Amino acid sequence: MKRSLDRREQAGLAMGLLAVTLVAMLALYVPAGPRKASLRAKADLQSARDELQLEQMASLDVQERLERQKQLMDQLAKRRVDFSLFSHVDSLLNKRGLRSKAQLEQYKPRNASPKQPMVQLRLQEVPLKELVSLLHDLYGGDTLVTVYKVDTMRPAPSGKGLDCDVTFMTITS
Repeated sequence: MKRSLDRREQAGLAMGLLAVTLVAMLALYVPAGPRKASLRAKADLQSARDELQLEQMASLDVQERLERQKQLMDQLAKRRVDFSLFSHVDSLLNKRGLRSKAQLEQYKPRNASPKQPMVQLRLQEVPLKELVSLLHDLYGGDTLVTVYKVDTMRPAPSGKGLDCDVTFMTITS
């Protein structure tokens, strides 16, 4: 039995197929189009937030560094105008009674800046307590003296104390 569709049914069937086709196309378009753009916008927003947070952290880091630099400059301003690292270390050696066990000389590395004077101190047979006291005196106060490097620190061959080779530095304004 063959049944043919009349014109009205054919039109309804065509409209139904058209509607199904449009719904299928819309189902494919929405994830690929506006939804994809929305997801991309959210990812871009998160990326911008992360970048802003990094910039804020970098800004805080710069502010902290500038504050520390200002504190150092204030300490430099308080220090005597005629401050000499060599004289300062020499006077501390005399004060501690270590001058006979010490050899003090100016130190100039190749790339040295004149604004960073350095002295090299060689101590022989110095008891650990006296060395620690000397370091406390050097670091105490507002002289801004620091250890640049420690070349050697070993027991003295005689067994009495330490032999050490230390380079100190400071900055000038």
